[in-house]
Amino acid sequence: MDNYLEIYEHWYPRSYGLNDYPTECHVTYSGAARKALFETLTEDQQELVNQQRKYQVRSMFLQKQYLETSDWEFVALNIDDDYERGIRSQLKCACGRPLKYQFVIESKIKQQEIRLGIQHFKDHLGISQQVAEEIKKGVAHVDLALDELLWLTESGHCFPEDLWQRYVFSYYRNTTLRKPLPLNQKLAERILHFRQANMPIFIGDYLNVLTEINQVDREVFDRKEKKFLANKQVFETYLNDFQRDIQSPVYYERQFWGHKLTDFIQLKRYGTEDYDEAKQRYFDDLLSFLVGLKEPEKAQRKIHSFELFHQKKYGNAELILFIIDKHQNYQFTENFFLAIPKVYRVGIKKAIKRKHK
Repeated sequence: MDNYLEIYEHWYPRSYGLNDYPTECHVTYSGAARKALFETLTEDQQELVNQQRKYQVRSMFLQKQYLETSDWEFVALNIDDDYERGIRSQLKCACGRPLKYQFVIESKIKQQEIRLGIQHFKDHLGISQQVAEEIKKGVAHVDLALDELLWLTESGHCFPEDLWQRYVFSYYRNTTLRKPLPLNQKLAERILHFRQANMPIFIGDYLNVLTEINQVDREVFDRKEKKFLANKQVFETYLNDFQRDIQSPVYYERQFWGHKLTDFIQLKRYGTEDYDEAKQRYFDDLLSFLVGLKEPEKAQRKIHSFELFHQKKYGNAELILFIIDKHQNYQFTENFFLAIPKVYRVGIKKAIKRKHK
């Protein structure tokens, strides 16, 4: 069975076709309705919504460069969801005024942190009234965007587990391509946070995930890539590991998808060695080290020494520790090779062949 989508359908006939999920939302809640719906969420879901609000406001400040010419930088936006004017407030401006929205800024030079309301935020930074109004509108717009999550929850939608499994299957298939695509690690990590809170995801993120899945599909079929490991147990192990692996530094800045060894480490020439010889020696040494980890009582000391050696000579200690951890879990099985960057998979397999000769 060459068609990897047919393989997936054969493994999971009940979840091959994705369940219906909204593709648009035009709901705007009043402040009271928004607060009431927010209070129906679980503690984890409330924390997720608050984190999304802070993240989006921070992104707004970075994109608009409101503080670019200032010594100050935006740190966070604190929000009192129980705020009632003249009745209840947990947040205060530096001047003592009760607040619903508290802007936290920090001096780049003095490392001094100040907490302000929008008016004193404007006065302290010397920004115009027009910019202050723009910031207020931006914060309000973030709340409107988060109404989408409240509406999805109120409408009975849950985290799209079927999409998640299909998404991870695309990652799994992508790792086996001749030239893996640089998939969006930040998107996958954000989706994972929603899964951990059992929260429906933004419609835009749902559509972005579908786009990434379709990109892998096109790459497979346009390039007629038929070589594929069709092992359900291997995939389900990969699926279980994925939520931890996707948060590893190995995936940051899309480095995991590099096509050359020098995308990962600082491989330099030594003596008369050219690049290919240096690469071969590197993987032969790495293989010898991994094979030598069979004795558990000596493994930790060897790992620590090798980590220091690798960092000094090649850099990227996080990567090598990730590979060592995967090897300790799976030895030289398929789950080990699928979990590591393809450059390392190919390099170690070639080193194994040289060793056997």
